[in-house]
Parts: sequence; C-alpha cells; structure tokens
Amino acid sequence: MRIGLPRALLYHKYHVLWTAFLEECGLETVVSPPTNRPLLERGVALAVDESCLPMKLLLGHIDALVGRCDAVFVPRQEAYERGEHLCVKFMGAYDIVRNTLPDLPLVTYDVNADHGVDERRSMIAMARSLGVRRGVARRAYDHAAAAQHAHEVELARLQQSVAGSPRGADPRILVVGHSYNLADELVGAPILAYLRMLGVEVVTSDEVDKTLARRVGAEMSPTMKWRYNKELLGSVELYRNLVDGIVFVVTFPCGPDSLMAELCARRITGLPMTTLVLDELAGEAGTRTRLESFVDILREHRRRGHLREVGA
Repeated sequence: MRIGLPRALLYHKYHVLWTAFLEECGLETVVSPPTNRPLLERGVALAVDESCLPMKLLLGHIDALVGRCDAVFVPRQEAYERGEHLCVKFMGAYDIVRNTLPDLPLVTYDVNADHGVDERRSMIAMARSLGVRRGVARRAYDHAAAAQHAHEVELARLQQSVAGSPRGADPRILVVGHSYNLADELVGAPILAYLRMLGVEVVTSDEVDKTLARRVGAEMSPTMKWRYNKELLGSVELYRNLVDGIVFVVTFPCGPDSLMAELCARRITGLPMTTLVLDELAGEAGTRTRLESFVDILREHRRRGHLREVGA
C-alpha cells in the first residue's frame, strides 16, 4: 500500500517520525514534490479565501498526490499536553481535506492530551486499521520515535556549535518561523538562501532544544496556549544574546505568529528586528530589498560598535 505524504505543514517537523513509522510497518511512502508556483496556485484555487498560506500549500501538495498513492496521510493534532494547543489548522486539517476532496482516501491519527489520546497509541491504531500487526506497529513506533528524537538532538547540537562560536566579520541573524514556513522551497528557503548569499551567518528558530525552548517560552508568556509559538518565543530568548538581529517570517493571516512577533518587539530592546509577512502574492524582489536593507543596518551597527570599542 502506498501512503502519500504531503510536503507541507508538520511534514517538515516530523518527516523522520512519519516516514520511519510507515516504512517499518511495511508501507510504501510517496512524498509530494517540492513547492512551486503552479502547486501553490492549485492550493489557492482549492482553499477558501480566508485560509492561511500554509493551509493553501497543504491542499496544493495533497492535490499533487492524487493518482500517485492509495491514500494520503493527514493527521489531526490538537494537543500534546493538557491545556496546551496547536493552531486550529492542525486540528481541522483532516476535516478540511476530507470536505475539499471528498473522494480522496485518507489515513489519520489523533493527538489530543485533553481527551487522553496520545500519539503512540493513536499511530499504532492507525497502522492496525491498515492491516499491520500490533507487535509490528509497536516496534515501528518506538524505532521511529527514537529516530525523530535523535534527528532533533543532532540539529540542535549542530546549530548550537555555530551559534556558540565567536562571531565573524559578518552579521549573525536568527530567522524565526515555523518549520513549515522556513523549510518550504517557495516560502522560507529562498529567504535563508539569500541571507547566506549576502554573507550572513544564519541560525533558525526550529533547530533548537525544543523542550527547553517551550519551557523558556512559557516563562516569557505564561498565558501563551500555542505549543509551537512557545518554541519560537523560547528560541528568541535562547539566542538573543548570540545574534546581531532577528528576522521574523510570518505568513498571512497568522494571528499567533503576529502576536509572538509583537511580544518580542515590546520585550526586547537594543536588538534590530524586522518582520516579513508573506502570502501567495508576495514578490521576491521586495523581500530581497528588505533583507538587503536589514543586513546593511546590522553591518552599520557592528561598525559603530567597533568604533566605540576602539575609542574606549
């Protein structure tokens, strides 16, 4: 059986877990192609106007899988811990896809700590519904979860070795955004690539110790309910003294991300910050101009700081 994996939303965060689990269960995985403009335009056509850009991309990626697999994998994720929630797009993704493409076979699992539904039990139940033996599904989940954890630890270790090293002549920028934005080939990847082309040392909010980042983020905003925004807040706090500036990458019309960026702007002083709000109409030329201007500002800050040190 071939299971289609849309290269969108939390695929960029959990692709190791999902791929390893499905393949160890004896299922073949088929991943949608990297995001391009026609795929985005197809997602825009399928989505309602009020949908956020990541949801439009999800629909475009799912449509790209039609005819290439036996069923498409669309999880329903609401809460990993009691009282803490994910964005409503993760809660509603399965139902949105089911109603947008009613003839498309879907497979799913739920995560909702408020109702006692945990990831392990739900993923094993999903595999059982596909004919996988319980023992095989249990071993597959345990191996996949271990692989996901090792992947996250290694990413955080590699980035910390960069962020903790002495700064070079060029600015170091923390790019803050969800993995499904920063890793997307059309949305965030060009931003990271262009910053590096400008000679900037880039660190990102997603390659951090996520448990530590959520704890620090909760301390910054005790009333923050969104799990992944806590991680973003925590990453800002963990790296703010190790970088020269921060770029927030926000997709329209995301309320939690806009709130998070505003909270950081009000709490943090003395550190240059800029926010890029992107949608399907965003032009590459305007984004590049803003990045060039921001990097010039950071270089001027460093130059003035060096002159003050020499004068002292």
